[in-house]
Amino acid sequence: GARAMNAFERDMIYYQPTHGVPSVREAMADFLHDLLVKPTHPHLKSRKFDPDNVVLGAGCNAVLENLCMCLADPGDAILVPTPYYAAFEFDLVSRAGCKIVSVNTFDHHEGEEAPSSSSHAPIAPHFYYPNESSLDAAYDRAVLETGRAPRVLLLSHPNNPLGICYPPQVMEECIAWCRERRVHLVSDEIYAGSVYREERSSSSAGEPTFVSAMALGANCEDDNDADDDNNANVSSPGLGLGPYVHLVYALSKDFALSGLRVGAAYTENPEIKLPFQKLNDLCQISSQTQLLLERMLRADAVVATADDDDGKQSEEDASQEKFVDVYLKANRANVRARCDRLQSHLDELRIPHLRADSGLFVWMDLREFLPPLIVPSDDDDVTTTEEEATESIESKERRERRLYLSLMKDYGLLFTPGMSMRNERAGFFRFVFTAAGGEEFELGLARLTEFVKAMRG
Repeated sequence: GARAMNAFERDMIYYQPTHGVPSVREAMADFLHDLLVKPTHPHLKSRKFDPDNVVLGAGCNAVLENLCMCLADPGDAILVPTPYYAAFEFDLVSRAGCKIVSVNTFDHHEGEEAPSSSSHAPIAPHFYYPNESSLDAAYDRAVLETGRAPRVLLLSHPNNPLGICYPPQVMEECIAWCRERRVHLVSDEIYAGSVYREERSSSSAGEPTFVSAMALGANCEDDNDADDDNNANVSSPGLGLGPYVHLVYALSKDFALSGLRVGAAYTENPEIKLPFQKLNDLCQISSQTQLLLERMLRADAVVATADDDDGKQSEEDASQEKFVDVYLKANRANVRARCDRLQSHLDELRIPHLRADSGLFVWMDLREFLPPLIVPSDDDDVTTTEEEATESIESKERRERRLYLSLMKDYGLLFTPGMSMRNERAGFFRFVFTAAGGEEFELGLARLTEFVKAMRG
């Protein structure tokens, strides 16, 4: 007769802690340490992610929203450098009731001016980096707009939509600024496993492309923290981040597992630990998914060997490497190859763009193809740079939308417009280069070539 089988294992059918099964949180803590801390700070052997401070929820947006609801009240400002992932406005505003205040960076680099569209020169990455000057300006604007100090600085690192990582010194400056101002830094590192260039191309040799806020903020304590009632005891288990540095992560990007709805947050602030866990009641991960997650994070890699005598592919015993490490290494190689193909094509077309090192996209400068900016006839002496600096937001959005619609309707190209992500200048677009198969990707490049040739005559 048919052999009976259990449809569910015992651990899959009962109530679980709302912030995650303990063994799954341990597996996630180990994975995050190996991904975010170990590569750049192997000397921090005594400092590890504390599983008790890990909260697992149904996606990155869920844990980010809940974390910010614990850190800020409705009406409080959250600072976000531009351009930023457009869905942040939904995640942080619709229910949490917070107000996003842009951190504009272009005008805060002393003695430097971002190239205008007429120069056809690319805008260097550092113009997009937040610094003390741009953060101070955004802080003051937030106070004027809300009547109180901002509560959170949200950084996308690696950055979406720019496709680059902030250098370590930029992250260190942001961490120090937040601790001094008592503003909470939330580092969204959802693309941390998709950094496909190990060293920075525009800096001194040997500097890593990506250094996590978890590594840079580990075991750091300053006078403000020491006197703060919310201070996390740096002698306790964990990284020693203190109360102002937090992390969000998910499997949606690095592992292409968006449908599993697995997000993770990490904080060592004891004041928000219980409310954060309680808020997670409404966005728990199912027991079945957590069991699958734990198995994946703990699994050893199995390497396929050559065909055996029967023509069947055999498998070796489990290797010394973990499955997640083997997978991420292969995925990074695939993403880098696709990015290199795109950037080579953009170079051939003379389209300025940021040299991407992470994520799934390239930030393109298509200002050359924007409809002309109408300038009053009595302002003939105004330069292009001055025109761009004084152009209204409505005019920027109108011109960019015309270009966006032309690309989509006339050439079958769908790029994310920069103004939808609050970019400071019109004419920039995000090219997501992993959203299509090989043939469709090549077709997209051919259509882009057709567009450029038509526009340049």
